[in-house]
Amino acid sequence: MKPLVVVYDEGAAQPSEIAAGLADVAPLITVIAPSEHARTRQPLLAQFGRTVDATSVDDAVRELAAEQPAGIVTFSERALRLTTVLAERLGLPFHSRRTTTLLTDKFEQRTALRDAGVHSIRFHRIAEPGEWPAALAAVGLPAVLKPAHGGSSRNTYLVQDEETGRRLAERLLAEGCPGFEEGGALVLEEYLVGRPSGPFGDYVSVESVVEDGAVRHLAITGKMPVLPPFRESGDFWPAALDAADREAVYELTTRALHAVGVRSGLAHTEVKMTAEGPRIIEINGRLGGDINAMAVFVMGLSLTETAGRVALGLPVTLPAMPEDKVYFHVFHSGPTVPCDLVAFEGADLLRKLPGVSVYRSHVRPGTSFPGGTNTQELDVAMGTVADHAELVAKVDEMARCLQFHVTFPGDGTVHILNGTELGRL
Repeated sequence: MKPLVVVYDEGAAQPSEIAAGLADVAPLITVIAPSEHARTRQPLLAQFGRTVDATSVDDAVRELAAEQPAGIVTFSERALRLTTVLAERLGLPFHSRRTTTLLTDKFEQRTALRDAGVHSIRFHRIAEPGEWPAALAAVGLPAVLKPAHGGSSRNTYLVQDEETGRRLAERLLAEGCPGFEEGGALVLEEYLVGRPSGPFGDYVSVESVVEDGAVRHLAITGKMPVLPPFRESGDFWPAALDAADREAVYELTTRALHAVGVRSGLAHTEVKMTAEGPRIIEINGRLGGDINAMAVFVMGLSLTETAGRVALGLPVTLPAMPEDKVYFHVFHSGPTVPCDLVAFEGADLLRKLPGVSVYRSHVRPGTSFPGGTNTQELDVAMGTVADHAELVAKVDEMARCLQFHVTFPGDGTVHILNGTELGRL
């Protein structure tokens, strides 16, 4: 059997998920992207098959071509561009260069959605600090300022006054790498106002599988409310939408995927629910973060395996989403201000709560929280409840189980905060 190439960098699937999902699909060759994160995982990835260093693309292509791979896939936003180049040179199906540009450059993506008549909002690229006045005039306030190529809410801000926005744009551009690339630009775009959504987030995501241009949707993922500025805090299935909303979200997402030219692979599309109907926040041409764990837990479906099968041209079966209960995957987010974790309590208590199937903590005493706008998952809890009302109560109950003992720079006092309180800092 010819091998499957997996281009690895930090992203939506961990090495263990990739290995578990793809072990029985095809022999694996893992391409190690030229990043510190990927290099540190190389010894682990080598346990699952051959690895190829992509520091030199030419050398990587020569090594891979000798193995005659049958497909290529990535689960990393950072690695989409590298994967596209490798696929093109190896003659393997993947996103075209044009589609990858539209998926990874938020300005180009907005332009494509507008030109295709999907829908348009006000937006403007900022490559130099002097372009802030023109961007402000074109977009107005409130607006969202974000890297043109980025992810995980890194350096994404809600701008509500002119001076704050100008200072943010100047600082981010001066730092030289606001997103995933050196010298990258920013995008200022109209802030989409969500309709009242009760205890849940005013947006959803759509998880899709695309084969030879045909789009199939696995699920609409409901979201817990974001923490300022745009940090996520959890997902659940099914989303709290009625039939008409679900149909509108699916229809919009299908048109958006066609507009940016996605013909193969997995897609994760974020959609804001506004008073005027659903609107695209952004399209991601890969598996969504935490979605594989949800699919395995709820349906026994490995989406890493699904992505591998699509890449190899193998048949894919998507099970129906269970509708009789609500399944959750929630986490507590790190604070936006730097602090150090002195002690952590309550994990055993949380694990004993009815409805909680899995609880794992990603932190330990001595962990330093760097602060900032990134979504930082401190833990994960998965489980099942009867309905959406019980989900709200369960999330609050879980947060109150935990006690994070933290200290702040220049302050020797130990502050004890529950999961919700820490995330709101």
